[in-house]
Amino acid sequence: MEKYVCTVCGYIHQGELKNDIICPICKVGFDKFELLESNNTFKDFIVVDKVKENELVTSFYLKLKEGTLKKHKAGEFISVMPIDKGENSKEVRQYTLSMKPGEDFYRISVKKEEMGIVSSYLHNNVEVSDIIKATDSLGEFTLSDSKKPLVLLSGGIGVTPMMSMLYEALESGRDILFIQAVLNSSAHTFKDELEKIVDENSQVKKAIFYQTPLEEDKLNKNYDFEGFVSDRWIKDNVPQNGKFYLCGPVGFMKHIYNTLKSIGINEKEINYEMFGAYQDLAE
Repeated sequence: MEKYVCTVCGYIHQGELKNDIICPICKVGFDKFELLESNNTFKDFIVVDKVKENELVTSFYLKLKEGTLKKHKAGEFISVMPIDKGENSKEVRQYTLSMKPGEDFYRISVKKEEMGIVSSYLHNNVEVSDIIKATDSLGEFTLSDSKKPLVLLSGGIGVTPMMSMLYEALESGRDILFIQAVLNSSAHTFKDELEKIVDENSQVKKAIFYQTPLEEDKLNKNYDFEGFVSDRWIKDNVPQNGKFYLCGPVGFMKHIYNTLKSIGINEKEINYEMFGAYQDLAE
């Protein structure tokens, strides 16, 4: 049976690809599907490192067992199949690549979901030297060529594509504002990595928001602002001529999207990705 992969979200369709096929996850049409066997089969990847980022997120570093690793574009994801229960029972999930494009490995940073079959399996069962099956990189949520100031806004695990975009954008020399909203230090992913980038690159500025800081969290050390990313803060701090990329919970992105529109940002300058079923933020 032929299999087709949605190049937008990674959903895999089995069977004939008809013109009326709509992706059940991101709602795109059949023209966004590609034949899986012909260009992007599942391949063996060796887990070469496993790093706990915080209480919720663990990063897995993957190297291709054989062949040449495809260079990914910042914002792309891979489909991962660590659990194979037979031809009719395969558990596949999509995880955005979170590292600099051009490395000789892929890095996925996985949040352990309470009811997540695959995320729990990765956290609890997959160790260094294990082999998992994954695809080459896919996706259309990528940086466009531009010299405009870049604003990367993330909520929670939505930071993964933002981190890869940050690395790619460093080479352009453009001004970058990295806005990250998290619960507190227990869920703050890439804190040290981001601080190193900011220290070494004068064109990068950051704004870290903790919704509910822990007692040990210190303002201006662990984070920059307490609470949510407010309308007023956005209006006072983002560049009017910027290019915006959003990723995170739907409520977070709706708030950011509507605020940006309210201050006159053209919707063509606002780009976003959903982790899960697609929703139009304009609706």
